[in-house]
Amino acid sequence: MSTYQVFSRETLSSFKTLAEQCRYLLSCKITTTKATHETKPAVLQARVGDFLLPVFCNGDEYQTIQKAVFWLKTQATNYLNAATRSQQGVN
Repeated sequence: MSTYQVFSRETLSSFKTLAEQCRYLLSCKITTTKATHETKPAVLQARVGDFLLPVFCNGDEYQTIQKAVFWLKTQATNYLNAATRSQQGVN
């Protein structure tokens, strides 16, 4: 059984970089909520606590969470790669 951190917007906003924020969000439990009630199957949106992530999926909770994990890891990696290039003076 996994243990997750309790999500806090204050903690999230205390991190200075996108990579740190993504790492924090990954340490919290990712769940889903219905993004729309008018489609069948329902469109789900990933969330951490009351913080909605820009990740959507048609009706499959597990897939939505997996997409959210992938999206957060990609955002962190892209940020770190850009920061590394910037420090090396590469555009």
